[in-house]
This record gives sequence, structure tokens and C-alpha cells, in this order.
Amino acid sequence: MSELIVREALGERRFTATDFPIAVGGQGSAIVMAGRPEGAEAYLGLHEDQLFVQPADGAEVLHNGVPVRNSTWLRSGDVINFGAARLRLLAQRDNQRVVEVDDGSSGNITAPPIIDPSSRLAGGGEDDAERIDALQFRPTGQVQARPGATLDVKKIVIGLAAAIAAVVLWFIFTATSVAVRTDPAEAVVDIEGSLPALRFGDRVLLRPGDYLIKATREGYSPAQLQAKVTDESNQSFSLKLQKLPGRVRVDVPTQARVTVDGKVLGDAPGEFTIAPGKHTIVIAAARYQPFSGELEVMGEGKSQTYKPQLVPAWAEVTVTSEPAGAKLLVNGEERGVTPLTTQILAGNHPIELQLEGFKSWTTDVQVKANEPMSLGPVRLGLPDGKLALRSEPSGASVSVGGVYRGQTPVSLELRPDISHNVVLTLPGYEAATRQISLAAGENRALSVPLSGVFGEVTVQAQPADAEVFVNGKSVGAANQKLRLVATTHDIEIRKTGFVTYKTSITPRPGVSQKIETTLLTPAQAKMAQTPALITNKADQQLKLMPLGSFTMGSPRREPGRRANEAQRNVQFKRPFYMGVSEVTNGQFRKFKSEHRSGIVGQHTLDLDNQPVVGVTWTEAALFCNWLSQQEGLPPAYENKNGRLVAVQPLTTGYRLPTDAEWEWAARYQGGGKFRRYPWGDALPVAPRSGNYADVTARLLVQDVIPDYDDGFAATAPSGRFPPNPLGLLDLGGNVAEWVHDYYTVSADSSEVAVDPTGPADGKQHVIRGSSWRQSSVTDLRLSARDFGDSQRNDVGFRVARYAE
Repeated sequence: MSELIVREALGERRFTATDFPIAVGGQGSAIVMAGRPEGAEAYLGLHEDQLFVQPADGAEVLHNGVPVRNSTWLRSGDVINFGAARLRLLAQRDNQRVVEVDDGSSGNITAPPIIDPSSRLAGGGEDDAERIDALQFRPTGQVQARPGATLDVKKIVIGLAAAIAAVVLWFIFTATSVAVRTDPAEAVVDIEGSLPALRFGDRVLLRPGDYLIKATREGYSPAQLQAKVTDESNQSFSLKLQKLPGRVRVDVPTQARVTVDGKVLGDAPGEFTIAPGKHTIVIAAARYQPFSGELEVMGEGKSQTYKPQLVPAWAEVTVTSEPAGAKLLVNGEERGVTPLTTQILAGNHPIELQLEGFKSWTTDVQVKANEPMSLGPVRLGLPDGKLALRSEPSGASVSVGGVYRGQTPVSLELRPDISHNVVLTLPGYEAATRQISLAAGENRALSVPLSGVFGEVTVQAQPADAEVFVNGKSVGAANQKLRLVATTHDIEIRKTGFVTYKTSITPRPGVSQKIETTLLTPAQAKMAQTPALITNKADQQLKLMPLGSFTMGSPRREPGRRANEAQRNVQFKRPFYMGVSEVTNGQFRKFKSEHRSGIVGQHTLDLDNQPVVGVTWTEAALFCNWLSQQEGLPPAYENKNGRLVAVQPLTTGYRLPTDAEWEWAARYQGGGKFRRYPWGDALPVAPRSGNYADVTARLLVQDVIPDYDDGFAATAPSGRFPPNPLGLLDLGGNVAEWVHDYYTVSADSSEVAVDPTGPADGKQHVIRGSSWRQSSVTDLRLSARDFGDSQRNDVGFRVARYAE
């Protein structure tokens, strides 16, 4: 048969011998029958150009009305039923077979009656004979012999052979060829399962099902895997056997520690179990140089010996002396008497020879591993004399024959029977010289008084009752003249409640010197040590503000006064810095690059050197937190319930100036005086005193200052106008400024508020200072207070922070 033609409702399909077996059933099958469950219910097979049908496991298939469970040959006219669906095998034509598919959807088709298989097999005639031939492909049941039949042994043997052949053919046609490979390939493979396996080289015929595949080989650990065999082609399974570890005996001449691949295995000589392959072995043994090498282990449970060549870490050193019999010490350890050969580890070692009645001899020797060396003969000399030298005062430098030998008190060893020139020097004292000669082994003590050289130092200090200490010793009250030895002295001036003043001075004969100081309180000292000017990561300068107290607000009768300018006494105790200028667009865009301050009329507000505007109080506070983060400072603001609020107590991080700090810095004039306006205490507006609503702003604002021209209709670049007495810019004019405090209206109070930070809660924040939009007396005053909760094109901000 060259091909099988399948006729379906939508046309014909053609299958060749390579397409078999062909699955028949529901969705997913090669021939799909309408209304059938998903998956194959039977397979059409081809053997020696003869078609057969094989039901799938558990499927109900009828062949010419007879239920079938095994493979069954097909002939022309046969009908195969799958529920309401059918296959009909039409007559063969031109070496082609035709199968017509009827899925039962086109009307009723007469089906052959369902016949009990046993009744059909018991009948006679040609039809029955043909049916028996077709059934030889599947397992057969018991068939009753025909009456009168005689037993023929030959026929029985032939029948058994045919049955066996049919079973073998059934197994071959229904089994799957599976490849089983092992590494190494010489392993013995055993397959366990409910059905037998036929092997052909490295391939095995197996019926679909579950199997346990095992592989063994001497010297390897057994391997196994659970395999699920299906009817798919080209299935393969691989098993890799692992070599067993090897037994390695490490043979060394002394006890040593063995390390393989960084893991300590134990002490050698000894035997170790090591995984097969290449390894790095390290051997550490006392008195031997560290050894490192490559070890290749055969594995497979085999034994091998590894014998490294350890190199000694010592050498033999021979020492001789004249006279002989001197005691030899190496690193302070006694080794014996000369002449002597001893083993010394490689490296630098101090060696000493001692013999009673002779001077000890010492040297350092550099020993190289495994290289013998000799010392001597060493000639031992007579013992030195010993001089115990003291001076008054002590600490004098001593030199013998021009060579420095230490400071008094000192013990000197001098060559015997020779005159030595001994010189003692001490700053502020005259040098002293002595000629000393000692006999061999003589011990002598000598004390030398030193004559001082003096200078005068006058000490003046405030407070006058402060106490003066010289080199830690009290010499009385300040404001006195001291006579001191002409050497360096440590001077301290102390008084309770003040920071101690410390200095050093070296008096000089004939030259009068003076120490003059005013003691500071701890607070004054801390302020003195705090930098007056700092620069932050946004290139902004901040100045340290003076501390003090003032009356905040304005008197009730001051022209232009508002009701929110209540007077109260404020004192500043905590040092703080204030930004010299307002934050510019360029500086703010380092934090928020997309910010734009906009334009007003035909005038831009967005140049890098113009003050930033169009920012909310929250954006200004977030900029402060960002700046603190850049410098590793604790943030001054935190998020609580979706709102940005001040951390309590306030940290040293960057923040907005408080309402009180802003007014203190803006009105401060020095000498206990405070300004009413940015330029002074009276109107009119002084020329070039700031950027206000001037004649150039007539097209932008309704009210302007008559006859005043500052040169800028809107915002001016930072720093275009003179600073105030504290060196701060634009506290009046240019832009108004957000400050730290929540806005509130309070009554006048006589109580002193120390470092106030405003109300604990509120809805709006205070705005201080006049801007380019303002011209009225009310707004130009430095005590004026505004408020808001949204951005404006004339409101910006400057930063502040506590110094500690």
C-alpha cells in the first residue's frame, strides 16, 4: 500500500507509511471525530502493507459491531465505531486504501449489530476462518475445538510458535525504542518494570509505563532514575555515575598539617579519603618551609601514596670563640658552649656569647634555609667598666666622646683603662663636662649638679584673681613677673567657671617676655571656636548670628502697624547660622531640576541668579531636608500623617529661619539698637536700599514708590543691593520669604521667650519681608508679618540652621 486516503466532511487527506501509527479520537488526534472526548481512542497501524486497528487503553471501540481490546486486522468494508462516530474501510484501489470518516452528524447510518465475540468465533465457514487470521495479531482467548477434531502435535507446535510470534509482533508494534546511555559507557544497566525489555545495542524496546533504570560499575557509586516511557519516538535517558573517592597516603618525614583545597584534613603521616580529580595540597610542618603542590587523585576506591619533598626551614650554624667555652645564646635561649654546631631557623636572630671574666659579645645573624654557615673564631675582650650617672636636675642629655648615650639617670658601659670625655647638657642650664677613666669590671656612681640660665616672663590675665601654673605647679595669682629657667615651660591660667588658658614659652636671658589673656566662659569659648562663615553643598554662604535679646514686634502707635505684630521679649541662647542671600533658581534646581519660576509681564523670574519663587512652604522645607542629606546632617522636618512638620526638638539640619530669628537678623543694627526699615528708621526710601515696587514696575503693580527707581521691574539678581549690618542681603525687598513658624495672632507679652519656634500646629505659615510688588509703609517695615499656604511669584526663602 503506497498511501491511505482519509475522506472527511471538509475533504480528503493522504497519509504515507511514515505517518503511522495514526491517532483516531477527540481533539488532539490526527483523525478528529466530532463529539468525542479529548485524546486518542485508537490507532491505525500498518504492518507489511496490512492495516490494523489498536484500541487505546480503556477505550470502547467496536469492530464490525464486536467490542475489541487488542490489535485487529482490517479488510475492505470493515466498520469501526467510536460512539456515534464511525470509520469505514472502502475497497482498495491502485495500491491505495480509503477510509471514510462519518462523525454521526449527517443523519442515521445503519450500524452492524453488536455481536458477542464468543458466538462469532464458534461459527464455521470462510468468514470465521478469515476472522481467526485477523485475530492472530492480538492476545487470543480459549477457543473450543470443533467436535470430532483430532489432536495434531505438529499443528499445536506451529500454533504455539504463531502465538509467540504474534505476541512478539504485538510487543514490537506497541513498544517504544528508548536510548539508555551511561557515563562511563561501560556501566552495567538494569531496567526494572512490570513489562519486559528487549535490548538492541544502546537502545531498548519498552512498552509505555514507569521503569526504574539502574547503572553500576566497579569503582563508581551506583546511579538510578525513575523513567516514564511514553509512545513518543526518540526518547532517551542518561545516567552519570560518580567515581568513588580514592585513599591517599601522605608520607612526610615529620608530623605535619595537611590541607586540601583550603580544607584541613588532619595530620600526616596518614591516609586520607579524597574525591577524585586534581586538588591543591598544602603541607605545614614545624621547622620546614610551607609546601604547596598539585595532587591528582585516581579515585575509584584505589589507594595511592603522595610523598612531597619538604625543604628544611633551618640551617646548621657553627660558632667558635677565643677563648673556647663561651656560653651561646640564640634569641635569649641557651644552646651550649663553644665550639658548637646548632640548628637555627631561617631569619634574623640575635646571638650572644658569655664567658665569666670577659665582655659579652652580641651580633645579629641572617640565616638562610638549608644553607650551613660558620661564625668565628670570636675574640672575647675584657669586661667594660660601669658608670651610674645622675644629674641635678635630671633629664640631661649625656654624650661620651661626642656620641649620644641617653638621658640622666643613665648607666654607661665604658672601655677600661681609657679616659672618656663625658658631657651633660640640658636646655636652660650650662653644660657640664667630666673626664672619666674606669678599670676593667669597675662599677662607679657619679652625680653632676647643673647651673641654670634664667629669663623673666610677665603674666597678665583677666579676671585678675586667676591662678597661674608652671609645668603643672601653682606659682600664685596672675599679673606677676616670673623668673624661669631658659627652657620651654607649659603655662596654664585657671579659674573656676572659665575655660583654662594654655600656652608654652621659652624664657631667654636678658629678654623680657609677656603672656596676656582674657579667660572665656564655656559659652564664649564655644562661640569663639564656631566658624563665623560656612558654605554648604548648594554653594550658599551662611553667617553665624550674634546672640542676645530684643523686643520683637512693633508698638501699637507705630504708623502702618498691623494687629499681628504683638510685642514680646525674645532671647537667643542657641547659636544659629542664617543664609547670606535668598535661595536662587540655580541653587533650587540642584534639588528639583524641573522647577520654573515663570515670568511676569515681559520680565522673566527664572534666571539662575534670581531668587526662586513659585514654591510652597513644603517645597522649601523639602529643599532644606535635601541639603541636610547632602551633608550628613539630621533632617529638620519629618512627615507625619501626610504633613511635613518640624522635628522636636529642632536638629542641627538645614531649616527655614524662625519668625524671631528673621526679625532679629533683619532689624539688628548693633549697640543695642534695632532698625524699623531696611535702610534705617525713617522715610523716605533711601536710594539703592532694595528692590521694591518702583517706577519701573508701573505696568506690573498698581501702587509704586514715587520717584524711586531700583532698576528692576520684577526680581533682581541676588546681591545687587548693599548688605545689612550683619552682612545679609535682600532681607528687605526683592522677594518676601517663607519662615519656619505656623502663623498665629498673639497678644503682647512681657515674658521672655528663649529661642522660640512658633506654635506647635497650624494651617498657614508666616511670610516675612517686603518684595518687588510692595510699596506701602506697612509692608516696607521689618516688623511686618504676612502669611499664606500657597505659592506666589514674589515669595521665596533663605535657609538657616543651628550651629550645635
